[in-house]
Amino acid sequence: MSWQEQTVPIGEAEAGQRLDRLLRKLLRDLPLSAIFRHLRSGGIRVDGKKADGSLRLVAGMTLQLRLPAEDLAGLHAAPPPPPRSGPPGAWPRELEPRIVFRDDDVLVVDKPAGLAAQPGAGLQGRNLVDWLEHQGLGARSATFQPAPAHRLDLGTSGLIAIGLSPLGARGLAAAFRDDQVEKVYLAVVHGVPEPERGSIDAPLRVRDEAGPRDVKVVVDPAGQPARTDYEVMGRGPGVALLRLVLHTGRTHQIRAHLRHLGHPIVGDRRYGSSRDLGRRFLLHAAELTFPHPRTGQSQHCRSRQPRDFAAHLG
Repeated sequence: MSWQEQTVPIGEAEAGQRLDRLLRKLLRDLPLSAIFRHLRSGGIRVDGKKADGSLRLVAGMTLQLRLPAEDLAGLHAAPPPPPRSGPPGAWPRELEPRIVFRDDDVLVVDKPAGLAAQPGAGLQGRNLVDWLEHQGLGARSATFQPAPAHRLDLGTSGLIAIGLSPLGARGLAAAFRDDQVEKVYLAVVHGVPEPERGSIDAPLRVRDEAGPRDVKVVVDPAGQPARTDYEVMGRGPGVALLRLVLHTGRTHQIRAHLRHLGHPIVGDRRYGSSRDLGRRFLLHAAELTFPHPRTGQSQHCRSRQPRDFAAHLG
């Protein structure tokens, strides 16, 4: 049997991870049982010593692999780069995000409608992950690449926070998980709600049986708690501009709640009328406030009202 040796330095991107989880990323072609067998035999060591899979890694450590050649053949020393949509500077202008805030750990961008937050079928070159790669933003390693910390629907414009470093990504993920993020949206809806200020406190359930054009989320007593506050900020011919504050982050929460209120979003054919033929539904993530992952200080970002809102408000 032919044996090979490989060393992997542990940097900030890998720090804090369990050893077994890092190994599953590096040796994706190797069964977990084989990884644990090599740990027990000493074929996988940290700083020259046998290590348990539960070991929390620290920057500066060195991972040493002495394994059969066929087991090391699939070592992923770096993530494969996603396909580029063109040379630098060739990103489509209509899909170019506007940078609102940026430092070493966090990037907040104003996403245009039509740009997806994450890769998906048919969206290559039309999502934020591809744009980040295209611009060369953020730290990258064998186990980390920058990605949005939350999602917006393809047709929704507005603010998205992105972790540019492992610390930034972990901090943003924790803030969203622990409901430490304040989110404010703007929407143009059919009609004018009465009263003009109120709270929609209605549980939501995801319909697993829904097709790609069917209503995906409905109000249901058996659903998850969901609350959206609204306030009328302006009026137009047969429409109103609403300011919406989310107290929960359910899938399609605003769209489902406004449909339940009887005032669906203009252009939202899925939750409104099949005759609603707007270019996109008029929903915009206008404000985002979160604790900065490194400093803990409150970071507030704001986006201006999109131009296509004005055309409907008169």
